[in-house]
Amino acid sequence: MAVNVYATSVTSDNLSRHDMLVWINESLQMNLTKIEMLCTGAVYCQFMDMLFPNSVPLKKVKFGAKLEHEYIHNFKLLQVGFKKMGVDKIIPVDKLVKGKFQD
Repeated sequence: MAVNVYATSVTSDNLSRHDMLVWINESLQMNLTKIEMLCTGAVYCQFMDMLFPNSVPLKKVKFGAKLEHEYIHNFKLLQVGFKKMGVDKIIPVDKLVKGKFQD
């Protein structure tokens, strides 16, 4: 079971885009070149599976997603994984699938 954690600007340091990409690439042995590539939802699913094995059915994740409806599919899988692990967090899918880096 997961523990809900709330991060605010008071409790967390902001990472630069570069630092975040380095961390993601090292953690998942990937080679992402832009933070906007997270908009597919696949990386979030991989992290969820890494932290909580079998919480997200990776076989159903569309890793080669190119279209918004495929991104939404991946985020729905992530949301199911959140529920399965008791994570009480709404994923702002509409914003994330746009591929615009936000705070």
